[in-house]
Formats: sequence, structure tokens, C-alpha cells
Amino acid sequence: MTVVESRCNIKINQPPIKMTFKLPTELANHLEQEIHTKLVKAVESRAAKWNGDWAAREQKGETYHFYTVKKWINGQLKDVEKKICWHVHVGGLLNIEFYQIPHATWSSGNDYYRPKSCTVNYEACKENAKLQAEKSIGLFESRINGHLAVTDKIEIINLRLGEQNLIHGFVAGDTKDAEEFSIHTQMIWNYRYGANSANGYLTQYVQFRSDRRGARQEGKSVQQAITDAEKQAKRDAKQAIVDQKNLAKWEKFQKLPVVMEKWVDKEIKTLAAVISDEGLAESQRRADRLGFKFDAGWQIKCITGDINKHNTLRNDLRHWQNDETGLKALFDKGVNTRNKLKEMYGI
Repeated sequence: MTVVESRCNIKINQPPIKMTFKLPTELANHLEQEIHTKLVKAVESRAAKWNGDWAAREQKGETYHFYTVKKWINGQLKDVEKKICWHVHVGGLLNIEFYQIPHATWSSGNDYYRPKSCTVNYEACKENAKLQAEKSIGLFESRINGHLAVTDKIEIINLRLGEQNLIHGFVAGDTKDAEEFSIHTQMIWNYRYGANSANGYLTQYVQFRSDRRGARQEGKSVQQAITDAEKQAKRDAKQAIVDQKNLAKWEKFQKLPVVMEKWVDKEIKTLAAVISDEGLAESQRRADRLGFKFDAGWQIKCITGDINKHNTLRNDLRHWQNDETGLKALFDKGVNTRNKLKEMYGI
């Protein structure tokens, strides 16, 4: 049986685990809860500061906050005040209420230069903390799985919380040849605050140490198997999109023999008219007007060749109306559009 040792030194029995390592739920929950607690505190602190700043601004009879930039004016470098726009903070971990612009003509009359008050968006904080924890946990699990072979079996998970942001211990088990191994690991984490953090308040970053002892790792690692599976899933998803597009294209192409036969009939009639007595006479008159020499024999030869090509295509179109297998074989070779079919027959 697998032994999972928690930070409270309570041993939890689990069935033996094959292949993929997962961080015990108690430790995973601790990480998420710690991130959540610290994040909410940071966001609450920011809300209290901004509410105080905005209230003080209004008490002084001011409507906007400003920041100073350097700008060249008339050949001199001067300080220029610009209003702070708070719109960038909308939809984040704070709910911000703005003063309204009088007589605004658009649906939202918020004056994004004049915030009124803000409150903590606790649901957003909870979701952000969960995502941060999932990222850290995923990195930790990938480290352990990088030392596991796909044929290894985990028998013991002995991980515990240490002091000052630390998870340490080992994961042990047997190879397919019943040889023992252990993976010793440490995960240390810390936090970035304010402008140095990814969300502007607080984000966790982690560092790892790990090594495998005992029986050597043989063959593909679990992490590589996971990565390969993810890549294959992406390839399958892309192929599914391609297959769906091809299916729609094929359904359209199936109707082409009937539709295109009607077009070929018209083309043959048009070409035949060109080499009829009336058509040849019209060509002669046109050549006389333009001062060109007209060769009736050459025109008959060229147009007759075109008619023969159209006749060959028409015969094949009629055949494919009753031969879906042959039409599909043509489609699979890449002759899958009207223009490509015409090109194939030199039309």
C-alpha cells in the first residue's frame, strides 16, 4: 500500500500508483489556500489605499489624479501633468465604481479618470489563486514524473511541509524488474508583489531540487509520455478540423458531376456555334474590320480540339454520377475543386 505522509504526520493509505505521480491533495490544498490568503490580503490592502487616496482627492475639491512626464516645449524640457486613466484596472481583482460623466451620450458614462470607490472581487481572487496553485503543482509533478519510467510503480509518497515555504521528502517504488528506487525532492516557493508580480498584486514562483536514487530509470519517462500524449492530442485535434473541412468539401464535390455537366453542355454549344457557317462568317467579318487575315481552317481545328476536351469531360462526369468510388479516388488525389477538374482536362 502507498503511504502518504502529511505535514501533520498522519499516514494515509492508498492503493499502489502506477506511472503518473500526483501531489497529495492535502499539500495541494495547502498551496492553494496559502496563495489565496496572501493574495486577498494584498488586494484588500490595495483597495484600502486607493479608497483613501480617492476620498482625499474629493475632499480637496480635485477630480483627477495626475502624473508628471518630461516633454520638450519651445526648445525647453518641462514637466507636464497628465491625468491617470484607471480603465486598465477594470475587470481585474478589484470592482471599481466611477463617477459618471454628465450628459454622456454613450451607454457607459463612466469617467475612467475619476474613480469613486473599489471593493475586492473575492471570486476573481479565488480563481486566480487556483490557477497559480495549479501551475506550481503542475511544475512539481512534472519534476517527479521526469524521474519516473512508464513501467515504474509508486509504492510510497513521503512528502511533508517544512518551515518557510518548503515541501520536501521522497517518492519511492519498484521498477518492472522489482528493483527499488526513490526520488528525493524539494520545492521552495516565494512571492513577487505589486508591479513585480504577474497580476499586479501577488504571484507565487517556485524552485526545485530532485534526484533519483537506487534502480536506474529505464525507457521513456512518465513526463515524456505525458508530453507525447499532449502533442498527439493536439495533432489529433488539428487533424479532426482538417477532416471536418475535407468532409464538407467532399459533400460539395459530390454534387459537381451533375452541376458541371450542365455547364459543359452550354460550353460545347457555344464552341460549336463558333465553327458553324454563321460563326465562321462572323469571324471573317471581324477580321476584315480589324485588318487581320482570317484562317477558317485553323479556327475549326482549334475549336474542334476544345470541343473534344469538353466531350471527354462530359462523358467522365456522367460516369462519375454513378461511380462514387472513382470520384472519391479523384478527390483524394487532390483534384477536389471545379477549377482543378477543368485544369486536369486542359479546359
